[in-house]
Amino acid sequence: MQTKSGPGRKHGERSAPDRGELAVPTNPVIMAALRAIYAGGPKNRWRSDSYGRPYYRHAARDGSVSLFFDSPPDFKSRFHPYYIATPRMDFVYAGKIRQIVSGLSVETADVFLILMSRIAGLHDPVNGVARIGLEEIARLRGVNLRHGRSRTLFEDFRQEVLRLADMRLTLLWKDYRGGGTVSLGRERPDRLLDMLDMEHERDGRTWTAFRFRCGQALSHFLDPEGLRWIGYYSRALLRLNPYTDAFTKKLGTYWIMLGIIAGKKGQQPAATPKTILDFCGETVHGQAPGRTVDAFIRAHERLADIGVLESLPVLEPPDRGRGYFGEWLDRPLTVKLTDRLWHIREAPRARFSPKRRRQREAAASAPSTARELQANPALIRQLRAERRMRQEELAGSLGVTRQTLSGYERGLRPLPEDKAIVLLDLWQRGERR
Repeated sequence: MQTKSGPGRKHGERSAPDRGELAVPTNPVIMAALRAIYAGGPKNRWRSDSYGRPYYRHAARDGSVSLFFDSPPDFKSRFHPYYIATPRMDFVYAGKIRQIVSGLSVETADVFLILMSRIAGLHDPVNGVARIGLEEIARLRGVNLRHGRSRTLFEDFRQEVLRLADMRLTLLWKDYRGGGTVSLGRERPDRLLDMLDMEHERDGRTWTAFRFRCGQALSHFLDPEGLRWIGYYSRALLRLNPYTDAFTKKLGTYWIMLGIIAGKKGQQPAATPKTILDFCGETVHGQAPGRTVDAFIRAHERLADIGVLESLPVLEPPDRGRGYFGEWLDRPLTVKLTDRLWHIREAPRARFSPKRRRQREAAASAPSTARELQANPALIRQLRAERRMRQEELAGSLGVTRQTLSGYERGLRPLPEDKAIVLLDLWQRGERR
């Protein structure tokens, strides 16, 4: 592993290859944060507001997320001094924040994914508090420390964690449960992560650990509905060198995150090179398109070598004649992820209080006949809760609209017998369609 202090200095060696996986969630906030991180660095693609302060905005079909930095005062060794709010100091302050953005890297994204894996492993990801130390981050990154190098390495990781702690966001997104849209952080921007660093000292040894939990916007997508969006992230990808294999790591992260979404529908991920490059924050070389194509192909082959991709599509353009590049950028590609990566992981079950547990145990048991479902429409909602299904999914299984299913659940319209039979079969087989 190389540090940011120079390409020639190495802090550690890689351990033996690990084909294991980390559980990670994916949702609009996580996807937007990864985009923002990849868009930073020396080739900064963040925009600036009227005061020169950088921000990143991701707009999609279902809404938009804006991310920016608002660093706290200098507590000891942070990025900028405490400043007085004057136009001149605002300019200096904006310049300091630009330094933070230029420090974003694939390593920042790696640390972010490691933190998210701890969130995904909590019994209650919405309200739970995760813990991690710098040694654990180094282990998950696959780095064996050399004598005398750990201090500098840990400082690198510490700075990456603190960058994430300084990230703020606002969000306007489709409300998947109640319809309409939901706005978060408009009046008071939300933290991506609520984080507290702790320094321990014992027997002359000092080490740093972090306690952290989701910000409100992130936790909004990690309720029982959002918990189903937890998949697997390859440790083999996490342990690639963040400098020599940076593009491979970004491209692999995109396919895995997209695969979690596609896997929920029983599909394989599909995208165009243009969409992939935009997510990765990569500049398209219009005057030297062959460089982009070659790097794209090499990165996919590397992903196949480390076991992330099981099969590759045809990546080479039919020919490299005049005008081929535009067609190649818009050509749909479908990859096959290794089976253990694209399957959706069962979400960890929250620990309930004794009172809540008694309430759940007292809930109606699974119906034995279709007539019971027709007589008690509330059982339909219970089915969705137990299977962690959205109304759109269950409606699709029944061949009706979401509005029609909502009418069934609320008893506003009678549940037809044929639909009740399908629901009963789904319940008894315990499958998620």
